[in-house]
Amino acid sequence: MKNHSDELIFQSQICAGASQICLMADEKPPARISHRLFATGRSEMRIRLKMEFTYKAYGELLALLRQQGYTFSSYHNYQDCDRSVIIRHDIDMDIAKAVKMAEMEQEMCVSSTYFVLVTSHFYNIFARENQDMLRKMHGMGHEIGLHFDEAKYGEETDMVLAMEQEAELLAQCMGVPVRSVSMHRPSRKTLEADYLVKGGQIVNSYGTEFFRNHKYVSDSRRNWREDVLAIIRSGEYDRLHVLTHAFWYDQTEQTAKETLKAFCEGMTGRCYEWMQDNVRDLDEILKRSELR
Repeated sequence: MKNHSDELIFQSQICAGASQICLMADEKPPARISHRLFATGRSEMRIRLKMEFTYKAYGELLALLRQQGYTFSSYHNYQDCDRSVIIRHDIDMDIAKAVKMAEMEQEMCVSSTYFVLVTSHFYNIFARENQDMLRKMHGMGHEIGLHFDEAKYGEETDMVLAMEQEAELLAQCMGVPVRSVSMHRPSRKTLEADYLVKGGQIVNSYGTEFFRNHKYVSDSRRNWREDVLAIIRSGEYDRLHVLTHAFWYDQTEQTAKETLKAFCEGMTGRCYEWMQDNVRDLDEILKRSELR
């Protein structure tokens, strides 16, 4: 492929012999990389190699994967590919941000898996707006899986049974079976358990195959703990498992504080809108302008 220093050109074409849309990308150095100083606990400072948390940088990461010969796969068909990558997203707080990433992936002919909490404090999957967004993502060709939070349960809980019950709730919301589960902030016990969910009908993304036998890399807590771009370029691994959190990505680079602040402020406005649906003449009691 040709190198262009200023732009990445995407073209859609029909894949010969496959009758599907694919992405052809002229190569450039993928994603702007910068050395930034980050403060850790007790004001300790250290330098990390950092991929920006922008849609542009994420798109360039996807393009690099394709350039390096990886096939975008799922938990169910990766074995059909010589070199596969499973893209996974955990929706911890904001479904709307996930929709933006799902739309971007669809434009780039990429399908991935979005894992959804059914016990979230931040969203209700059965609320019409959220249900519509989840079904929209599924309609784009993305899989919707269960994001399971073991912290919601006591130590005596049968975790496999709890996962199966939550998966059934999500299936009722989506109108389609749930075929995969990921763990939200998994404990060491959970990571080592290699849970078999619904007799293996529901794939455990933290099972040995995907957490040990695949090269697993994550941007958890808005931090790539390994240089994901170098890993992709190296060609060392034929099986990649990449986790991102759409919540942290935006049009321009934002700090963690800026992202969290914007989310909290936005939730205030949304809460007021929900109250308007339930409190008649709300603005006569409380005006939106009176809230921060």
